[in-house]
Amino acid sequence: MRTRYTSVAISLHWLIAILLIGLIAVGKYMNELEETDHLRFELIQWHKSFGILVLLLIIFRIGWRIFHKPPRLSSKMPLWEKFAASSTHVFLYLLMLIIPISGWVMVSASPLNLTTELFGAVTWPHLPLEAADGFSASDRETIAGVSHQAHHLLANGLLLLVLLHITAALRHQFLLKDNLLSRMWVSDEHRRHADLSHALLPGILLAGAVALYLWNKAETQETTSNAETQNSLTQNSIAAESADKAVTVVPDTVGFTAVQMGEPVSGKFESVSIELKIAEDAGTSVLNATVETATVNTGDGQIDSTVTTADWFASEQYPLAEFRSTKFEAAADTGNYSVTGDLTIRDNTRQINFLLITTEGSASGEFSINRADFGIGTGGQDEFIDSEVAIRFETQIPAE
Repeated sequence: MRTRYTSVAISLHWLIAILLIGLIAVGKYMNELEETDHLRFELIQWHKSFGILVLLLIIFRIGWRIFHKPPRLSSKMPLWEKFAASSTHVFLYLLMLIIPISGWVMVSASPLNLTTELFGAVTWPHLPLEAADGFSASDRETIAGVSHQAHHLLANGLLLLVLLHITAALRHQFLLKDNLLSRMWVSDEHRRHADLSHALLPGILLAGAVALYLWNKAETQETTSNAETQNSLTQNSIAAESADKAVTVVPDTVGFTAVQMGEPVSGKFESVSIELKIAEDAGTSVLNATVETATVNTGDGQIDSTVTTADWFASEQYPLAEFRSTKFEAAADTGNYSVTGDLTIRDNTRQINFLLITTEGSASGEFSINRADFGIGTGGQDEFIDSEVAIRFETQIPAE
């Protein structure tokens, strides 16, 4: 009969213990940071990744415990102490399941509707809360608030139980001297049962999670490097082809900059079409632009997958954002123009005005919009993302 836990149970015990203590410590630290602190945002992403990892490990551990009974407590231990030990273990398992699930509910119901990328590499789905009949934005906010409070309070409860568990173990080991802690250490007994190799499994799971993160970072850096190289080659090619011409050909570009939790986030749209016709009579000039919102690219997969969803661009329902000029006037600066037109996003149209700056062969402009005017990210995002968004574009001036 076994007098110790299996090596898998031992490995899971210490791995989960380390992860839980780290999660609680990081959770308390990041809650002290300002909402607009970028470090808080980064820590939340790590917290979610390791929280889901703990949930998966706990489910595996419970399954292992069901099919691999733990060693019995000493017959010399009082009944009340056996009951207390068993009850503490039950509550520990329940909290280790409920806490990450409450965090999952909180993220799924959050008005931010940010996707969860485990270690920046694997997309973790939201719970299908909106499938419920009558589910509204107000319901989402309420559920997110309640689950956040539950997550916080239950984490405090778990911390108290962990401290109680540690205290009891130390009492047995150093006061009662019954060597109870040896049940949770690898020993010769595990070699006799030939189960030491199984203990590699939890380590492999953790190593796999870290490898996913590092692989994703490497892929992102490589993609960025390749994009920069390609862009450089393209620009050099364009410059070479137009060296003997009076104009420099530039591709149509539309980019933007927003401020998220105090940090600027810039991006562009990969699919853009801009029509520019500048006539001698400025009043007959035309500037029209069309953007496919689903082609947004910020270099961050989590942001890109979020801004196309229903709370943001709703790209599936409103695939295009469009600008149509209604008025062209020559500006005081020679060669520049004051342009007025209608910008339409998500079927919301607002009039905007900006200065069109022309150089040799190209034209560019920049203006700001209030995203709330277009129904973009209005589901409780204001605390995290500034309302004002800067838009910039550049296009070539076609030859006459």
